[in-house]
Order: sequence, then C-alpha cells, then structure tokens
Amino acid sequence: MLARLSTLFICSLLFSPVFAVDNNVKPFDDPLLDARYRMLLEELRCVVCQNQSLADSNAMLAQDLRNEVRELIEQGNTDEQVMAFLVKRYGEFVLYRPKWQPKTYLLWAGPAVFLLIAFFIMLYFVRKQAKPKQEEAPLSDEEKAKLTHLMEQKD
Repeated sequence: MLARLSTLFICSLLFSPVFAVDNNVKPFDDPLLDARYRMLLEELRCVVCQNQSLADSNAMLAQDLRNEVRELIEQGNTDEQVMAFLVKRYGEFVLYRPKWQPKTYLLWAGPAVFLLIAFFIMLYFVRKQAKPKQEEAPLSDEEKAKLTHLMEQKD
C-alpha cells in the first residue's frame, strides 16, 4: 500500500510541470472577445519555447505576450493588427501559419513537392519490377553443340 502511494506521489511530481501554464487569466466580460483571445493564443508561437503556442507555454516571455495580446484586444485592435504588431516585433517565427510570400514558398509547398518526388521514385521502382524480363535468345547450333560436348565430358 505504501509503495503504491509513494509511486503515485512520485508520478504526480513528474507530471506537475504539465500544469504549470498560468491559467489565472481573468476572462473577458464579452465571450466573443474571450474566444478571440484564446484563438490568438493558439495561433501565436512562443518565441522562447520551440513549437509551443502562447496558450501552452509557461515561459515568462509567453506570459508577457499573453498580457500584451490581452491589452491589444482591449484597445480594440483586430486579430490582424495584433498579429502584425507581434510579427513586427518578433518576426514571422511568431506565427504558426506564416503568410504566403516568396520567402515561405518552400515552407508551404515543400511537403507536397517531397511527396510528389517520393511518388515518382516509387512509381519508377514499381514499373521496373513489373516489367517482364526479356527472354534470352535461343542457342545457335554451334552453342548447342558446345553445350552437348560439355555435358558429355561431365558424365
């Protein structure tokens, strides 16, 4: 019994950082503003934590950015204005879905290009294996005679 309780206690300590995100943010009075705020936090990336949204990050900078987003919404800024402000300040990295522009073409089209290349490579190998092998030309009379002679010597 004691072993189970101690194991449970240790496991709870190991997983406690998962719940470290500050959710003590006072919700907006208007549910639409609150929904916009939460959507923006999911769309924006924490610049300190690799691949965590502002909503998921527990970094101090993420908390500051959450407060900044909240203030910008309270000032009446649109979602695009909030994102533009953060992009101007932190660069395109802050966006989970960067805009379609020449410097992001490879980012957006890269997976499709690699899938097409893989498809054509697979198609090449499938066709190569499915192609019937050419039958060898029949033996000439001279080759048949040599073969018969070699087989007689072997016996």
